[in-house]
Amino acid sequence: MKFFFILILSLNTAFAKDIVIGSKQFSESIIMSELLAQYLEYEHGLGVKTKHALGGTKVAFEALLNNDIDIYPDYTGTGYSMILKQNQKRTPKEIFDYTNSEFQKKYNIHWSKPVGFNNTYVLAVKRDDTKFKNITTVSEFVKISKNLSLASSYEFMERKDGYEAFRKTYGLNITSQNVKSMEAGLMYSAIDNNQVEAIICYSTDGRIKSSKLKLLIDDLSFFPPYQASYLVSTSTLLKYPEIKEAFDKFADLINEKEMIELNFQVDGEKKDPKLVARNFLIQKKLIDEKLTKHQKTNSFWEFVVLKKNYLFKITMDHLKLSFAALLLALIFSLPLGILMSENRLLEKIIFPIINTIQTIPSLALLGFLIPLIGIGFTPALIALFLYSLLPLIRNTFIGIKGIDESLIISARSIGLTENQILMRVKLPIALPVIFGGLRTAAVIVVGTATLAALVGAGGLGDPIFRGVSTVNSNLILLGALPAAILAIFIDKFVGILEYIFVSEGLKNNSRN
Repeated sequence: MKFFFILILSLNTAFAKDIVIGSKQFSESIIMSELLAQYLEYEHGLGVKTKHALGGTKVAFEALLNNDIDIYPDYTGTGYSMILKQNQKRTPKEIFDYTNSEFQKKYNIHWSKPVGFNNTYVLAVKRDDTKFKNITTVSEFVKISKNLSLASSYEFMERKDGYEAFRKTYGLNITSQNVKSMEAGLMYSAIDNNQVEAIICYSTDGRIKSSKLKLLIDDLSFFPPYQASYLVSTSTLLKYPEIKEAFDKFADLINEKEMIELNFQVDGEKKDPKLVARNFLIQKKLIDEKLTKHQKTNSFWEFVVLKKNYLFKITMDHLKLSFAALLLALIFSLPLGILMSENRLLEKIIFPIINTIQTIPSLALLGFLIPLIGIGFTPALIALFLYSLLPLIRNTFIGIKGIDESLIISARSIGLTENQILMRVKLPIALPVIFGGLRTAAVIVVGTATLAALVGAGGLGDPIFRGVSTVNSNLILLGALPAAILAIFIDKFVGILEYIFVSEGLKNNSRN
């Protein structure tokens, strides 16, 4: 009986679903995700996976609603203003209590107790800029702002509690041409290089320290409290009571000064967020291990060696996604291209559709698919499949339609059936053009697949987006170089297949 009980427990463990903890695409969110993931693994032995660098709040929240992730860190002010679309309450306790209560009612989602720091938005200027020597508040900044330039993140520009509301509240009169939206990490490069004179950033961002910025006081109290917390679905909380214990341990664990230092270690000193989180847990005596020193690298190639296991994994993810999309598109496109070459009506219907799909920005297409399908491999696969259709269908159609009609007539005159003509005449002659479409589709897919990281599908885009967010050139190159090499390799590979399958006669004609 005891043996049977142990066997059942073992099987249950073997087939248990891992807890998936997501994060947005900036360092603080990734660090918070790693803190919880490592604590649950170490203290409770739970299987945990992380999905880092998801798009903004909307992507992460949709992923939680669709059960693509089980937990992710966010801020009470974001839930209150951006998701619940409220703006009346102002105290931290009021906002937390209201937001937690409404999320449970509307979405069956709980907020953990705040972890201790408030990461609100702030307007920041360079400390040594003489224009701002006597400026300490946002209202004072507004008085001299007419000819100044300002940058903010893409998400802040779109939020209900974002730039437009901020501008109206303070009467900010910066011209629209001087307001730039960009990746959050790039704002610091912009102000460091004097491309803008002010930025709207997070108050706990470690780059405030390295960029020597001065934070202006929000004297009209526009920004509500943004207490850091974790969102978790009710079902996950009931299934894993260990999560509630972790939330209790994490309550008031990190103050603003500590979070700024953690962010600085990642953004300023380019340390691995996983290592930074682990060392912090050790320092807080939440896990009983020795501190690990950050492994410094003097060159990109040393960095590649250090990240070789990670690089192998994301390359395999990228290849799997790219080949799956190409294979599906090829299976779908060849028959459709053949049918269109024989049916004028079908040609008039299909070409406008696939031409329209090709004009949709890839990020917009991925964003449209998230509410319908969720995040991860599937929406990324569908998006890449759709982008592959135009070159494959078009080249199949053109390859067949471009065949000299006298060849078809000759084939019929010797008694070949229509199927035999298709397989022995049309397709063999059209193969060079079809392969040209396949090569184009392959390059498109490999390049576009880097965006899959934004919806949690992994691949070579993961280090690229993390690198852009943290202005880490090693991370950017870790994704960008292999992606470029893969595109070249796949193009050459398809070229070899073309050489193998295209007849010698057609190859000789092309040489002539």
